[in-house]
Parts: sequence; structure tokens; C-alpha cells
Amino acid sequence: MQIFFNSAFSASIYSLVALSFSLVYAPARFFHIAHGVVYAAGAYAAFLGVGILHWGILPSLMLGVLVAGVLGAVMDVSLFGPLRRRRANPLVLLMASMGLYVVLQNLISMLFGDDVKSIRTWPVREGLEVDGPIVTLY
Repeated sequence: MQIFFNSAFSASIYSLVALSFSLVYAPARFFHIAHGVVYAAGAYAAFLGVGILHWGILPSLMLGVLVAGVLGAVMDVSLFGPLRRRRANPLVLLMASMGLYVVLQNLISMLFGDDVKSIRTWPVREGLEVDGPIVTLY
């Protein structure tokens, strides 16, 4: 039962990311690989706020959303917009997205390193036992 709860929790996170990929694909008509690094940039911006600048969790999360939104807008205005105006083939857009992904992912690695980061600002507590499996609250 514990494996079922853990799997359902992980599947819900993967489903949200997959939904966002499909929401980007529907209007743009290409699979935007660099969309994944936008999520990572937002998470690292939130980590920057909590772990390095010692802000509260709410301002740090707002910083993460702002950074992700601005990064996505800058990518569209500076790279994908001009390619779409030139009526570029979807394969060209895909290759540009892959190149952008590699550059931004390596930039994040250079700035923050490759070790595991944590944004937890509250104490670790035991979860609730629900008929056998333990469900964590947060």
C-alpha cells in the first residue's frame, strides 16, 4: 500500500509536468525541450531566495515563478518568435530548443553546482498513518 501512495504522488507530479508540455505544444506545434529547464530555473531561483538570501518561503516561491515566467518570455521573444516569423520548420524549432536546453542546464550547473539542493524551511515531521501506509503532509 505504501508503494501505491508513493507512486500516486510521483505520478501526479509527472502528470502536471506532462500537462504543461502539452499546453506548450498545442499552440507552438513543436516539442519544447527547453521547457524543462524553465522549471529547473524557477526551482533554483526559489532555492536562491531561501538558501542563500535567507528570504521566507513565500517571497522565494514568488521569485521562482517570476524567474520562470521571465525566462520563458525572453526565450520566446529572442529565439522562438523570430524563428516562427521566418516560418521555420518544426524540426528547426526543436533543435533550437534542444540547444537552449543544453546551454541553460549547464549554466545552472555552473552557478549552483551539481549536488542535491533542499528548500525545506520547516522541521521534519512524521506523516499520518492511513490504514498501514504513511502519508506525509508536506
